[in-house]
Amino acid sequence: MAAKYGREGVYDKKNKLYTHMAVQKKSNAGDKPEEKKINWMQIGVIAFCVLMVVMCVLSFANFQNFFGGGGASGAAEAGNPVAVEYTMYIDGKAVFATVGGFIAGYETNQSAYIPIENSEKPYMVYAEEQNAISTEVIGMNQGETRKIALDGSALKYTYSKEDVEEMGLDFEKLEKGGMLQLDFPYIDDLGELAYAVRTGVIIEINDKELTLQYGTDEIEMRFAGYLQIS
Repeated sequence: MAAKYGREGVYDKKNKLYTHMAVQKKSNAGDKPEEKKINWMQIGVIAFCVLMVVMCVLSFANFQNFFGGGGASGAAEAGNPVAVEYTMYIDGKAVFATVGGFIAGYETNQSAYIPIENSEKPYMVYAEEQNAISTEVIGMNQGETRKIALDGSALKYTYSKEDVEEMGLDFEKLEKGGMLQLDFPYIDDLGELAYAVRTGVIIEINDKELTLQYGTDEIEMRFAGYLQIS
């Protein structure tokens, strides 16, 4: 199954689209950005690693006390509330994992903002990603896993070396396969401007520029069970 994405902005001088970018470093997580850049970048590797550890623990947990479904059982049917564990991948790298509640078969046109433990910013999951999960879960038995292929290549952006350095990042330390965290503006439930994050992967880099993809290539999902609604 393939899904197409609508374009959402990343920082772009020409088109005046503003997002913030922060590197997720493997070995330099302790590096401090310049003080004047503090509102432009946030090192995200700690929160991301904590999230992945928590989700790994959850994946082995016993969900029966939470996903009773009021007696519902068997393969997931359209219209029923279900719980799905899912991991999103870009270029073969896991960028986000969580357990979410869905109405099987229900489709939306709105992004979801998923809270991240120990982070003030939620993770943004696009409507197309949610719809792929809610559709594909139909017919799955509890505990069954499935992989969904998506066309994440539409969501990518090329940054020049100068762009990257203006954001307070060291271009020379970046490499193909590295992860960068992007901030996207949205209006929260209080009607106020807030920021959500997406993790992108550097898919191409040379001495002058890099290409960052933040669209999901694949979602690995597991039907955890029917949600208890009473």
